[in-house]
Amino acid sequence: MLVPQAERPRSFCVGSRAFDPVKVGLVTKAKAVESCAAGLTNFDVSLLGNSNRGHSFEGKETDLTKLPPGVIGPELTEAERRALVEYLKTL
Repeated sequence: MLVPQAERPRSFCVGSRAFDPVKVGLVTKAKAVESCAAGLTNFDVSLLGNSNRGHSFEGKETDLTKLPPGVIGPELTEAERRALVEYLKTL
């Protein structure tokens, strides 16, 4: 849920269509050491071509031209992240 890049999982299962209404996304395995269920594929971000970077809000930089790749705005507090997710649920 709008988690900064450094806090995102290093691997997760893909291929499921199960929706997590709390995190507003696809259901993922709870721990990196868990195996994926039958029919799902483990997505390991350490492999060439895989990334969990996405769009991130982190750091204190306000000059958009100086933001690192994947970062699109300043860091959000936990309360701001939750509020944004709750807003997105209404769309």
